[in-house]
Amino acid sequence: MNRLLSFSKDPSKYTVGTHKASEKVYYLDTISYKFNEDQLEIYEEARKKYNLFLAAKKEVKIQKVDYSATLVDAFKNRRSVKICYKGHWRTIDPYSLDQTYIVAYCHFAHGIRTFRVDRIQGAESLSEGFNFDKSLEISAQGKLREAPNYKGH
Repeated sequence: MNRLLSFSKDPSKYTVGTHKASEKVYYLDTISYKFNEDQLEIYEEARKKYNLFLAAKKEVKIQKVDYSATLVDAFKNRRSVKICYKGHWRTIDPYSLDQTYIVAYCHFAHGIRTFRVDRIQGAESLSEGFNFDKSLEISAQGKLREAPNYKGH
């Protein structure tokens, strides 16, 4: 019943699209006939919320916004940019960019990170510039060349 408790407290965390999350929801679906009346009511309410979160997530994917212009502007003018990536807002300093990836110093991670441009969920160019570091630019260019071969994407 721990899964039911976890699911009922935060059904949105099960909409991440991972195989493991969908397995947990499927498991709860298959054992729901075993729930007592109170548990079934809790489950059905959580399932309704889960379905609403799933529908909203699909709608967001349909309305995907292209932030390339904002990223290119920040890159060209050496300005920091605030991006939303995997649901978290972070400030980055762009050092290398192509149509698929942006490699930047990430203030959240305190290091150079590679981001897929099509996975950026929001971007706001910040007015302040950043202290350009030539060694980070060299590192970023190498990461940009390696990015298409990275299997973790």
